[in-house]
Amino acid sequence: MSPVSKVYGATYSTCTQRVLFLLEELGIPYELVSISMKEGEHKTPTFVDQQHPFGRLPAFEDATTKVFESRAICYYLAAKYGGPLRPPCEDVKLSRFQQAASVEYSYFDPPITQLAYQKLFKRQMGQGEPDEQLVHECERRIQECLDYYEQLLGEDEYLAGKKFTLVDIFHAPWIAFLSRLEMESDISSRKNLNAWWDRVRNRPAWMAVTNMA
Repeated sequence: MSPVSKVYGATYSTCTQRVLFLLEELGIPYELVSISMKEGEHKTPTFVDQQHPFGRLPAFEDATTKVFESRAICYYLAAKYGGPLRPPCEDVKLSRFQQAASVEYSYFDPPITQLAYQKLFKRQMGQGEPDEQLVHECERRIQECLDYYEQLLGEDEYLAGKKFTLVDIFHAPWIAFLSRLEMESDISSRKNLNAWWDRVRNRPAWMAVTNMA
C-alpha cells in the first residue's frame, strides 16, 4: 500500500528539507514526488493550479487536505500527528515558541536566502554578479542573529526552550547550508550555538534527510 501523504518538492530545496525533517521525526510514511526546479516543473500550469498557486516548493497533500508553504505544512503535520512537537498551549511557553518562530521567519531566513542567491545562485541563473554591498549587509544581519542565538542557547538547549520544537526544524536546513556560504566557522566559533547544532544534526531524522540530498 502506497503512503497516503505526498510531498511535492526537491531534496536540495531547504524548504522541502524542513518538511522532510518533520516527517522523519514523526515516522509518517510519505511519498516524495520530485519536482525539478531546473526544468521549471514548479512553474507549470498544472502544478500552479493543483499544488502551489505561486509556483514554489514544497507542497503537500494527504487523503483529506492540501497545504503549501513549508512552515504551514509543518504546523499542519504537528497539529495532526505531532505529540510533543505540537506547539505549546500554555501562555508563557506559547509566547516563547511564537517569538522564536518569528525571529527565524523575520530576521534569520530573509538575509540568508538573499545571501545564497547573491553568492551562489545569481551567477548560476545567468543574472549577473553578486551585489557586494548587499552581500555584506546580509552577512551582518546573519551575524546579528547568530549572536542572539548564542546568548539564547546559553540558557536553554533549544531555540524555543528546553525541548526540541518546530523552531529547531525550521532553522536546520539553512544552518546546514552555511558551509556552502563559507560561514561554517560562524557556527563552530560560538560554543552554545555549536552545541545546539550538534544536537540537531545528529538526530536520526535529520541524518535521513541529508542522506537524500
